[in-house]
Amino acid sequence: MKLILWVAVLLQSPLLVLAQFDFSFEHMFENAAGSGRGDHTQGSPIWYEQNYENVQCNDYVCQDTLACVKKPIDCPCVFPDSEEKCILPDKKSYVCISKFGRGCSFVEKAWKGLV
Repeated sequence: MKLILWVAVLLQSPLLVLAQFDFSFEHMFENAAGSGRGDHTQGSPIWYEQNYENVQCNDYVCQDTLACVKKPIDCPCVFPDSEEKCILPDKKSYVCISKFGRGCSFVEKAWKGLV
């Protein structure tokens, strides 16, 4: 009888652990960036779609920032206080990197395959 009880407990314990983690992960990040399930907080897909549709722009709307600019290369970085915009050597695209990192010269060397 004890053996059957131990087997029953062992078989149910993973389910109890799974239920605990399911609850924890379910609610862990709700207040940080929104749960992504119908909320309208900034950065959520619904917020982005509603704001994208309401942008008044005759030129180009930047996908990351929703800024209105003349051409895509003119888009600002998402976090201008901590990011540096590096125009790539093709002069058609750019990347935003940390201002506290290696800098645009490193990006240019990487583009040329020198890193």
